[in-house]
Amino acid sequence: MKPKRISIRFNMENEADRKAWEYLQGSDGSRNKAVIAAINSYFEPVNSSIADIVWQTIRECFQNVSMIQPLQEEQPPTLTEDENALLDSLDDFLGG
Repeated sequence: MKPKRISIRFNMENEADRKAWEYLQGSDGSRNKAVIAAINSYFEPVNSSIADIVWQTIRECFQNVSMIQPLQEEQPPTLTEDENALLDSLDDFLGG
C-alpha cells in the first residue's frame, strides 16, 4: 500500500502546540513513529483505567474477609410521663 502523507502546523503562540512541538524535537526516535503512536493512543480506548485497577486490587484484598455487622444492644423503650407515674403508684401499692 502506498504511504499516505499529511502536513501539520504548530502554532508557537499556542501552549499545547508548542508543547507538542517540543516533545517531537526532543524525541530520540522517528518523529513519524512518535506522531503515529500519539494518534493511536489518543483514539484507542485504554484497556484498564486506574480506577479499574484500584477496584480490582481492593476486591482481591477483601475477597476472604467476612463482613459481620456488630450486634447493637437493644435500648429499653422510653416510658412516657404517665407510664412512669403508673409504675411509681404500683411500687407504692406493692410496697416496693
